[in-house]
Amino acid sequence: MENVTCQVAPNVWAILTYEASWKSYINNYVVQKGQSYLLIDTNLRKHRSYMQSALQQIGATNDKIEQVYCTHRHPDHIGNVELFPSRGNWIHLEDYFELDDFSQTLFGHTFTGSGGELPPLYFRHLPSHTAGSVAFLDPESRVCFIGDHLCFFGDPLGEVVGFAAERRAGFLRFLQKWNRQQPEQVKAFAAGIRSLMQWPIEYLATGHGPILKGEIIPFFEQILQEAGELNGPSR
Repeated sequence: MENVTCQVAPNVWAILTYEASWKSYINNYVVQKGQSYLLIDTNLRKHRSYMQSALQQIGATNDKIEQVYCTHRHPDHIGNVELFPSRGNWIHLEDYFELDDFSQTLFGHTFTGSGGELPPLYFRHLPSHTAGSVAFLDPESRVCFIGDHLCFFGDPLGEVVGFAAERRAGFLRFLQKWNRQQPEQVKAFAAGIRSLMQWPIEYLATGHGPILKGEIIPFFEQILQEAGELNGPSR
């Protein structure tokens, strides 16, 4: 399988590396703001060479990258934060607490709370994948970077960015099975999805595999209905 770099939306790019041992793609993202850039996640350390070459191709040289925001603490999302000055690296406080002493030194900033603004992005806390997992929204492009809260780990890539009707249907089938086996986990997952419902999302940029485009909120409603949480209380 080949690594892929592609444009998701105006001023937003995806870098997808294929991890053969997992049989899965790992995603991280680049957002341009004026003459500078910010990163969402930093991929796995072993894929550093490709990530760096992709950043160069996009024009996001190290001197132009001002902020790095991590959706959660797992190595395939923070594996290259050390390439960037710690003063620009951000992670939710709940995940910062779970890092080893050295990894904590790589982050100059933490944030906390259930949601808010980290200019130029917004965030929502989604504490089910990890204690400090978050989603970010870029309000200009309407791309939601949801990390591993909802992703397509191990799925073939196919169309990188698209509506992907069959993939959505496959996720709903997976959710049915998951709900029968682990209903409490699904309830926590659904609570995170509900917290994103007020965002004007046009693209769902996942932590692994394809990126969904169009009708994201109706897809969320299908998820909540399948989880039995459509009419549940909002967070």
